Order: sequence, then C-alpha cells, then structure tokens
Amino acid sequence: MTLSPNEPDQGQARNALRWRPVSLPPAASRGAQAAPGAVTAGQAATTGVLPAVDPASRPAGASGRPAYAPAYGGGTDGQGPPARAPRRGQAPADQRHRGAAAVGVIGELLITFGVILGLYVVWELVWTDVEANAEADAVREEIIADEDWVEPPPEAQLAPHYDPAVNPPPVDEDPLPVPGFGESWGTIHVPRWGLDYNVPVVEGIHKEKILNKGLIGHYPLTKGPGEVGNFATSAHRTTYGKPYNRVAELVDGDSIIVETSQYYFVYKVYGREIVYPEATRVVWPVPNEEGAVPVKRIMTLTTCHPMFSAKQRYIIWGELAYWADKTEGSLEELIPEG
Repeated sequence: MTLSPNEPDQGQARNALRWRPVSLPPAASRGAQAAPGAVTAGQAATTGVLPAVDPASRPAGASGRPAYAPAYGGGTDGQGPPARAPRRGQAPADQRHRGAAAVGVIGELLITFGVILGLYVVWELVWTDVEANAEADAVREEIIADEDWVEPPPEAQLAPHYDPAVNPPPVDEDPLPVPGFGESWGTIHVPRWGLDYNVPVVEGIHKEKILNKGLIGHYPLTKGPGEVGNFATSAHRTTYGKPYNRVAELVDGDSIIVETSQYYFVYKVYGREIVYPEATRVVWPVPNEEGAVPVKRIMTLTTCHPMFSAKQRYIIWGELAYWADKTEGSLEELIPEG
C-alpha cells in the first residue's frame, strides 16, 4: 500500500492521537462555571468518568423540571404520589371502588334483614305467647263467672272418687250439651305441668280463631268429657300460649283432669305415638281401630312434632280412671302440698 504525499507516517499518527489536546468552547458559551469538584469534559475524555451536566442547560418541561425528569401524579406537574399501573389481573382503582361500594350496600341490606328476622322471632316466640295467654285468661274468667260453674267447698274437703266401671258418671244418662263453635267445655289441669296449669278447652280446632288464642280445641264429632269413646283435643306445642308444650314429659300414670261446670274427670296416661298429620285414625272412637265399638272412655291429646315444626303430630292417650262431683269436695291432686 502506498502513502499519499500529505499523510504522516504511522508513528506520528499514534502520537497525534495520544497527545492531541481537547478543544473546549469558551466559558461564556458553556454557561456558569462548573461547580467545584465537578468532572470537566476534558477530564472525562481522559478518565472515562461522565462529565457533570448543568441542569440549567437542559430543556425544561411544563413544571420547570427537565423534560425527562420522573413524572408524578400521572403527569409532569409533580403533584401527588407516583401513578402506578394496575398489576396484571388487577382491576383499575375506579372499578375496585365501585365493587367496595356494592359490597357495603349488600352488607347493610343483610344487617337490616337480620334485624327484621330477629324482631319476627321475638314476636313469634315471645309476643304471641303474651297475647294468647291474655286471651286464654279472659276466657277462663268468663267460664268461672258463669252461674252454672260450681266452686268446690272452701275447706280442704276431698271429693270421693268414683270408678266409672262401678259408678258410671252422670254423663251416661245426661250427656253434657255440646257447646257451639268456640264455646267452652271447661278447663284442663295437668299436675305434672304445675298446679297453676288450668287452660280452657273449647269446641273446634280452628287455628286462627281458637288455637292461636292459647286455647285447647276439641275435635268436633268426637265424644265429650267422661263419655264412652274418644274425647279428642288439640293445642299448640310452641308459640301462641303453647298449652301442650311439655307433652313429651308425660309418663304412664300421669293425670289429665278435665274440669266441667260440676264434675272432675280424671284420665291416666297410658300410651303415645308420633304420626303424620293425615293419620286421623288416632282420634277414632277406638284409636287405630276403624269401625270398632268403643267400650272405654278415652282422651286424646294431639300437638305438633318435632318442636317448631308441623311435620308430624305427637299423640298422648289417657283412659278415665275416676270422676268426682265438685259439690262434694276438691281433688287432692289439685291441692298444693303443705
């Protein structure tokens, strides 16, 4: 290869590259003097360290910052925290806020529903008892106030017991008149449930007009108290006074006493059964025996089962053990001890 006439030799070229001074523009064109300790352009050429850059020499953005300065608040105005893009799979902030608001509304609705449900439970379990007991008390007062109602002698005189097999009750010859719908047969005592248990029993088993008033209803077309056949009754087990609430506590031999205007009829528990509502056989003249001719004096208690459900019926049967005339004295079972 040949050299051109004006081309230096290779040694001179290397020296020129090594020692050639760096020409800098005048200080006036560079702006203000570099700060003490800052790396100059000349030093950068020989040391490889980046030179200091005067911020004033950079083009300014809208906020006075360099145009490439980090943006805050979603822009270059420097306001607010850094704007972050939502993570992958994460909804934008406005959608999350709307979702939180919806959850809050649903929560308030559930709380309101819970309050309403709680008030309904209080009404169903407590207030219906208060109202029904008040109505039953009023009916009992009317029964006792009737001029035909006989009060036992005030002294602790005990009435003799009459075995119906030996001394049939007077109702065999002179049956009690069947009351009209909602009218009273008398009251029912159950000593196992307390000596203060004394609930009116009236004709009919209508739910709203009789049972919901805290009364015991008598199945129409079944026999009256003390008569041969089946004296069948019904009452609530929970709510509305719940006259038969403790029916499951009865055991064989317990007394169920029907008090009419003049007589006591004392039945003794002997059996029980749980059936479905359509099992009307339990109130037949002879329970569970269709077409059989009755010879016993039976009483039937029917109520809902299980508790707080009307899916089935709890049945108690009793048989008349004896009867007494109220004019002759009181029943020992109804006299408080001591």
